[in-house]
Amino acid sequence: MLSEMKYLNISTEMAQISIHQEQPRSIKNTFRPAELHRNYDPPLADVAATQVDVDIDTYNARKAYGFLNNEDFARKYGGEGFSDVQANTSRLTQSGWNFAKNGAHPGANLIGNEAKSRLRSKMVQWPKWDAVKIPDPEFTVHPSEIKGRMDPGSDTTSIEATATAETEIQPGSAQTTLASKGYVRKWISVGRYDMRV
Repeated sequence: MLSEMKYLNISTEMAQISIHQEQPRSIKNTFRPAELHRNYDPPLADVAATQVDVDIDTYNARKAYGFLNNEDFARKYGGEGFSDVQANTSRLTQSGWNFAKNGAHPGANLIGNEAKSRLRSKMVQWPKWDAVKIPDPEFTVHPSEIKGRMDPGSDTTSIEATATAETEIQPGSAQTTLASKGYVRKWISVGRYDMRV
């Protein structure tokens, strides 16, 4: 009776999962160094000294010798000429009236006598000499001057720093694959169990 008994045989195999895992890792992990920037403008001395300038005015000394400029010449001799014209006009008027009144007399030589008299008075007239102190020349000194512009220049520095590090991270990963599929097999045997390994 046992030999005819039916047996249910079941064979199972679990599925196998393969996991491939990579740990996260840091590829780059460094700090960023501070950067120093410098802006330098050199000083510039664009200055120069002028020459000493000396002005010598000798006109007053030359004026004592009779060397006059145009203004003083016109003032002096223009006034003298005006007074000489007035004196000669008066003299000629008097001479004309004298010639008109007395020139027609017999034996009268008024024109000749007047010319001789005028020539004689000029011949015996002594020149006038004035002894005066000759003025000293005037000296005007303009001292040397420093002209130009001083540029002190500039020297500035600046530092640029960052508060974060420079990092590069490769993230981890996990990859799962089905290595083998699971199964359940069932069969029936009569009178015995079937053992399968």
